[in-house]
Amino acid sequence: MALQATAREGNLNPPAAGRAGLEGFGKTMAKTIRVYDRDFRQFSRAAIHPKVSEVLRDLPRGVLLDFPAGSGALSYRLHKEGFSVCACDIRPEDFEPSEIPCVRGDLGGRFPFGDNAFDYATFVEGPEHVENPFHTFREFARVLKPGGLFVVTIPNYGNIEKRLKMVLFGSFEKVVSQERLRRHFSRNPGMLHITPLAYAQLKFFLETCGFEIQRLEKDRPKPKQYLLYPLAVLIQLLSWVAGRTARDKYWLNEVNSNRVLLGGNTLIILARLTAKPG
Repeated sequence: MALQATAREGNLNPPAAGRAGLEGFGKTMAKTIRVYDRDFRQFSRAAIHPKVSEVLRDLPRGVLLDFPAGSGALSYRLHKEGFSVCACDIRPEDFEPSEIPCVRGDLGGRFPFGDNAFDYATFVEGPEHVENPFHTFREFARVLKPGGLFVVTIPNYGNIEKRLKMVLFGSFEKVVSQERLRRHFSRNPGMLHITPLAYAQLKFFLETCGFEIQRLEKDRPKPKQYLLYPLAVLIQLLSWVAGRTARDKYWLNEVNSNRVLLGGNTLIILARLTAKPG
């Protein structure tokens, strides 16, 4: 496996010196997470990595790319569970487990690996930060072997709470002014959720790049969201009233399933590479 390190502008991870004060990232990375016998800075929601591990638990072990790797919490978890892990990140100096190789790479550039190098890849809490998801998914398809498995996570913009916020506020995410971008995010839009992909859009992107979804999971339930359960039931009822043509056209059986509509903060998707993109 050829490893050719590359670096570009527009990094996903913030500069180390400014992390503690960054909105969103700061709240998470001020915490640590215990993974087996070690503590790591927490770059992701606590429920996500165990769910990724669960999705991969019964699969044969193989060579796995974890990109972006952050502090190495997921890489170390999967390493301890038998995978041969190679990590990649725009800031490999932040990667903590020395027994796992971590090379510099950019989700917006060409990945520093040869074709057909990996059996598995994990892309956790990344799609919403990249400028061109088509390019990034094509790169994962390039470095995965034919039939390789890809675990990707996205914020669940399709749950009932997010849908209601969109109706009320006209946006899935908080609006960030240029002043706030400069003050809190070092003028780096890659720190923000600049590409909010709902499940249907993610499925389209994946299928366009040669992937076929095998499994869909949520991180954990949101108890307060069940207060909106009657509204969710109404949406599901209207999906059936709309008829088969509308359900097929808008993928309503998946988009309005309980795992999406009543799902948690994050969706975890397992996809298989069935065709290399042209």
